[in-house]
Amino acid sequence: MMKAPDGDPGAGQGRGHRRPAGDPAYLRLADSIRQSILDGVFRPGERIPTETVLARERGLSILTVRQALGLLVDEGLLERFIGRGTYVRELNWRRASFSIEGLVQEVGRPETRVRVIRTEVRHASPEQAEAFGLKLGDSLIYIKRTINTPKNAIMIQESCLKPDIRRPIMEAELEATYVSGLFSGEGGGLIKSASLSVEPEILSEEDARLLRRPAGTAVFRLDYVFFDSRSEALAIGFFSIPKDFFKLASTIGVKQ
Repeated sequence: MMKAPDGDPGAGQGRGHRRPAGDPAYLRLADSIRQSILDGVFRPGERIPTETVLARERGLSILTVRQALGLLVDEGLLERFIGRGTYVRELNWRRASFSIEGLVQEVGRPETRVRVIRTEVRHASPEQAEAFGLKLGDSLIYIKRTINTPKNAIMIQESCLKPDIRRPIMEAELEATYVSGLFSGEGGGLIKSASLSVEPEILSEEDARLLRRPAGTAVFRLDYVFFDSRSEALAIGFFSIPKDFFKLASTIGVKQ
């Protein structure tokens, strides 16, 4: 097989943004590996190929590969262990500056379960298309679920994601531990950042029934957009949270 010349990461660049051919080879290699991580080719906790293997496969020098991996280590996507190799790091929210007390205790219980109410393919709205970088009417995966304790459902989540089953976020959306991590600041898969807003809303008849609340009950609606390390939207949606589970605690400044 013919190797790509030094300075061209080759076909492994992925489906994301490609840098101009004149950009340094290490930046384009970093883009390729970053996209492979986001697409789930290299998964959290998995060891990536060695510098020697990457250099041979991409037709690059060891120094170029080392620069690319160093950049991804600095970004927090990879971590190196002497004598063991380089691994995909599990990005998390340990530096998150907020938590939602009440939910942290309830969602963090081992008996907490997720119940999927509805999954379907929907067409992207103008707002969703813009956020995901899609065309109007492109397909999205819609998920509606409840997070449940043994006694009752404590909140409802509705979410839209790109229809790509290889991305780990698709699996995470079906796990209660994923939600627990988001609210406690102890893990969020491939989520690097989020945009959040809170406003009151009145439960619909269906949602009131799911939460076993009287029709017309007021709850907090927590809207979110989750972003990956390339600042691309991973998921858009909201949580409907009864007031007895919603107590926002926040810190100002960088947590030590």
